[in-house]
Amino acid sequence: MSSLHCAQRGSGVLNVAFNQDNTCVAVADMSGLRVFSLEQHKRAFRLDIGAIGLAQMLFCTSLLAYVGAGEQPTLSPRKLTLYNTHSNAAIQSLSFPSSVLGVHLNRKRLAVVLERRVLLYVLETLELLRTIDTAPNPEGVAALTTCHEPTCQLAVPAGGEPGAVRVYDAASGSGSVLGELRAHRSPLVGGVLAWSDTGSLLASASQKGTVVRVHAPASPDTVHSFRRGSTPARISGLAFAPSPVQPALLCVASDHGTVHLFRITPQLERKSSTAAAAAVISSVLPATIARAVEPTRCLTTIRLPGRPAASVCSLTTVDGGDEGSGPADNDWLTLVVATSSGILYSYKLEGVAEGNVKSFLEGEWFL
Repeated sequence: MSSLHCAQRGSGVLNVAFNQDNTCVAVADMSGLRVFSLEQHKRAFRLDIGAIGLAQMLFCTSLLAYVGAGEQPTLSPRKLTLYNTHSNAAIQSLSFPSSVLGVHLNRKRLAVVLERRVLLYVLETLELLRTIDTAPNPEGVAALTTCHEPTCQLAVPAGGEPGAVRVYDAASGSGSVLGELRAHRSPLVGGVLAWSDTGSLLASASQKGTVVRVHAPASPDTVHSFRRGSTPARISGLAFAPSPVQPALLCVASDHGTVHLFRITPQLERKSSTAAAAAVISSVLPATIARAVEPTRCLTTIRLPGRPAASVCSLTTVDGGDEGSGPADNDWLTLVVATSSGILYSYKLEGVAEGNVKSFLEGEWFL
């Protein structure tokens, strides 16, 4: 689930978020919120109630969570509302002592992110399971696994060293710490976290935004580093391809108006190739320079039409219809990008398995 918080108020989009299975995108702005179906390419729901700052769906269901932007007394940023889009009625509201900065859902859990804590609820009953104190987190950086079985995990910035991430068990009331990852040297404030659909991989980007890393929390030593570029940028979206796609893929969107696609090479293969490359590099370059060129470059870069804008992205598989082709072979993927300007782009990607990626713009819609 990829979500974008937008800074501008006035007349712009305030929040854009894909649902967990990338079938819909929710858009919040000064007039209310809208849900756009990615399968039918049309608006599926609209609620004109005033300024909404956050909106999140639960998969492709009738459950929607939203938080006001504070422009009206009834739409406080300190109140979360759960809404049924089928009956057009509010189900429940939760109030908090400070502004809600992030909302994350899966079929069992609701995580509400405040600046210094995360509150974890049982989604069905809204029973508070645990309050997790965090380091100052003014932008609400956090990620909850979209799956709830076999593991349900919550990742938040850790205190202490900048760039550290702490992973909690969100399945039980104890909320025990499963591990801590040293993800980046620069702070995660202004960064992004995202889980793969199985919860086995966690992607992270820091404030600097030049390097993206993928971690396997079950094996803390497993780290993949990817070079987005040498110029600092705000990484606004991270998204993995669905787990049937092999090798795994990660798309990275930034406020430079670009989307980068990376292939996550299996660890053993990555170690051997990295070691061989490092041996050659270190024989001719100083160690500090050799380390600087280690992160892997992207498979392809897509530059979005129009003026650069922050965006979020998703990758979905497309059945090609021919035996031996389609999602299992990674030959046909769809990249969907939603921007802070309220525009949705859909790209067809071919040749991913061979590493010779070609992208074709299939459609453009105003959200």
